[in-house]
Amino acid sequence: MATQIVFLFGRPGVGKLTVGELLAADTGYRLLHNHAVVDLVTSLFSFGSPPFVALREKLWLDAVDACIAAKQAGVIMTFAPESTVTDQFIPALKKHVTARRGTLRFIELRCSESELENRLIAESRGKFGKLRDVTQFRQLDKAGAFARPKMPVAELVVDTTDQEPVETARQIALHLRG
Repeated sequence: MATQIVFLFGRPGVGKLTVGELLAADTGYRLLHNHAVVDLVTSLFSFGSPPFVALREKLWLDAVDACIAAKQAGVIMTFAPESTVTDQFIPALKKHVTARRGTLRFIELRCSESELENRLIAESRGKFGKLRDVTQFRQLDKAGAFARPKMPVAELVVDTTDQEPVETARQIALHLRG
């Protein structure tokens, strides 16, 4: 059976890591969350610098390649679109997964702006050095920092505003099995 790469994406604060952890528990898939890679690479290079961008994307692709080669049933990859990710990354990911006979499933999480801002200040976000400043978020958002790279149309979009993370994970798991 082909390895499924579940590409769980959305803006900062929509619940990607929380839902990803619950989805991994439900499906038995491995979780490669965005900050596992970002935190590693920022220990070596400044965020957004050319070596940071190159190494982060190489690690993402190499991790996916390794999981497919190991015949993992699935990998959940959390991802926040932001301007330091190259426009070539998503096409490269598609090419890597397809060439290795895996399947790539794009799932988008969304929530209302007010709920997103409430979530941004949560203490739990500090564990991985996630963005926690609402003013900074607004400035970055206004500057278009979260508008690229261009994301493909998701096969499933889930609004997490009024839904518990466990319900979101269950909805995604049912979709993946369907």
